[in-house]
Amino acid sequence: MVRILVTFAALAFVLVHVDGTANAADIADGHSATISLDVGYVDISGYPSWTEGSVGKLRHSDSGLIMNRMFIDYSGRLTDTLNAHVVLEAYDDDLGDAIDFTQAYVEWRPVPKSATRYRLKLGAFYPKISLENVDSAWSSPYTQNFSAINTWIAEEIRTFGAELSMSRRPVSLGGAHAFTIDVATFWGNDPAGSFLAWKGWSVHDRQTRFGDKLPLPPLPQIQPGMMFDDQDPYVEPFREIDGRAGYYATAEWRYGKQFLLRAGHYDNRANPEKEAGGQYAWATKFEHLGLQATLPGEIGLIAQSMIGSSQMGPWLNGAHVVDIEFDSQFALLTRSFDRHRLSVRYDHFEVTQNDQTPEDNNPEKGHAWTLSYQFGLSKKISLAAEWLSIKTHRCANIYYGLPQTVTETQLQLLVKLRL
Repeated sequence: MVRILVTFAALAFVLVHVDGTANAADIADGHSATISLDVGYVDISGYPSWTEGSVGKLRHSDSGLIMNRMFIDYSGRLTDTLNAHVVLEAYDDDLGDAIDFTQAYVEWRPVPKSATRYRLKLGAFYPKISLENVDSAWSSPYTQNFSAINTWIAEEIRTFGAELSMSRRPVSLGGAHAFTIDVATFWGNDPAGSFLAWKGWSVHDRQTRFGDKLPLPPLPQIQPGMMFDDQDPYVEPFREIDGRAGYYATAEWRYGKQFLLRAGHYDNRANPEKEAGGQYAWATKFEHLGLQATLPGEIGLIAQSMIGSSQMGPWLNGAHVVDIEFDSQFALLTRSFDRHRLSVRYDHFEVTQNDQTPEDNNPEKGHAWTLSYQFGLSKKISLAAEWLSIKTHRCANIYYGLPQTVTETQLQLLVKLRL
């Protein structure tokens, strides 16, 4: 009840200050901030949520009123070529502090001295993977809940390091074609892969903050006296365990606003036999491919694919103690009509297992459908209705006395306020 009262108090505060002006509030010359609050109602059918240490694929466990999300996205010009970017997120759950950071970095864009443009990021930020999370605070303008791929990125992947970007528009091709290469090195992402193996894929919109602890289901092998009893009952995905830097690289080709193709490789280079402070290091690597295009009828298409692997523990019986391969694909169609936007997305996802460790059966296969409608009531207020259905076959459900195949559904009705 207290959280509901706080929700309405925050809603009232924002409404009092809504005056219909620009989205980003100019707080000083060269500095601006976007403040957003999402509140509404959710109707749920499925298992208790993973946020409560259970096996549900959705973020919310119970139907009712929700404070879905609040964020502050700040950008500031420090010098003519140096900018700062900070994002704070607030959630109504117990996975960390009420408010914490999801991104904090500086970006240097030197004055171009040739046809090639350079950009350097230093700090904590998302790697350049998602084609749908392109709005403020890594939000999606198309759907409320992210694809399975980008849900996992939001859960476990973040760059704590440096990224160098080089882009060029060849005059010989008419200037409409742009080519970009990004390379990065990072630390602090060694447990990435553990949540995907032991909890599985999900579809939701929660982004892990720097200090969050993501609860695991009550896995048999992490119980006292079992093989992985050094594992805490939660994952801290942004921990550095082995002192080894990871890296990623992406390449992108863009043709005006009609077409974009992006491909990349990620490798955290973690030592799978290291463990520290209740967290194991997982050797996680993957390739991703994404396409964005404008179809006839002004219909937007976004499609992405990811395939990878993650291992933890010593080599045993032809594989690491926990040894998985994973893949996921989605296709999204979207169309805007004046102040209306309608989007539909299909996701497929799978986890396969190479190890034979007893009582650690992690294979999973499933798909999800998302149908989203948004209406811009004004420049600062929008309404959203979104239906989501996710069907999963997960072998580990048998450990908890639950059916291995289940369909979970969610209907969200939201008021989205943005200053």
